Amino acid sequence: MKDQHQKQYAGVWMDHHNAVFIPFTDGAFAIQEDKVVAGEYHGDKGEHAYNNAEKTDNRKYFKTIASQLLKYDEIYIFGPGKSQEEFLNFLNDDNHFKNKKITLGSAEKMTDPQTVAKVRDFFKNA
Repeated sequence: MKDQHQKQYAGVWMDHHNAVFIPFTDGAFAIQEDKVVAGEYHGDKGEHAYNNAEKTDNRKYFKTIASQLLKYDEIYIFGPGKSQEEFLNFLNDDNHFKNKKITLGSAEKMTDPQTVAKVRDFFKNA
């Protein structure tokens, strides 16, 4: 998967609650053991406080995921719903990701082997 420029590749399956990293290391794609789990707000301060806390939690969640992706040149982000689009908007506001190739895709919950296969197939011709 590496070309003459030593590009680094990674996939991320994500929804609004969990993110799973699938980097290309040691000649193959594999699930990275540390998965990111979004925080949950359990306060009882009203809707406005809940919405603010939810935005803060999402920002922390996205920031944690982004920090795991800094060293990769090409990133494939996929999963159900709109979380990938929201995460892409977050990344577009971060100069660290300005020159990275980021592609979005959709997929429901998958087994680990299915997730790895999807990322491997996506980058097959990279």
